[in-house]
Amino acid sequence: AIAARAERQAVWGGTDDEAKAAALEREFEASMQAVMAAAIALDAFYAILRPHVALPPTLVERWRAERTARFSQVTEVIRRAFRLQPKGTGALRANLREIYRVRDLAVHPSGKIEAPMYHPELNVGVEWRFAYFRASNAELIVNGATWILWDLCHGGKPPDAKVLEYIGNLKRRLVTLFPNGHPSASTAVPPP
Repeated sequence: AIAARAERQAVWGGTDDEAKAAALEREFEASMQAVMAAAIALDAFYAILRPHVALPPTLVERWRAERTARFSQVTEVIRRAFRLQPKGTGALRANLREIYRVRDLAVHPSGKIEAPMYHPELNVGVEWRFAYFRASNAELIVNGATWILWDLCHGGKPPDAKVLEYIGNLKRRLVTLFPNGHPSASTAVPPP
């Protein structure tokens, strides 16, 4: 997505409208893939934790009956797996809500024709998908998702031995991705 943004920036000042459209499309595709990968990574983390967290059957049934949002279910499983305090749970929930909200835009896009949205880097109106799925937003989402994993692996103290073993392995892998530590991420909330 970052490479596609650089390409888009290079052609945007020119007069070739086809090149501009193609570059915008490539940035959209790469950014959407990055957002999807971030959400899938969190879903995979949830899937690892879920068998090690005791959820009351009534809660699971209520989730099913009420069609509880995915971010709420993931938040609850992580909260229980790591015994998070309310402040940490609130921050986690806010980040997951935004990551899954943008993921849902990719998975369940509206079929309605909408007015153009302002693209803050281009200073023009564009289709909504180009405003949401751009490199800067993809960076926020990926940074937010990897920060969640980094923070839990470096500061989390899960009581379950299998989860503890898993996050030890994940921590080593994250350190190879971020050898100088994770860039700070307080939120995954992207602008529109």
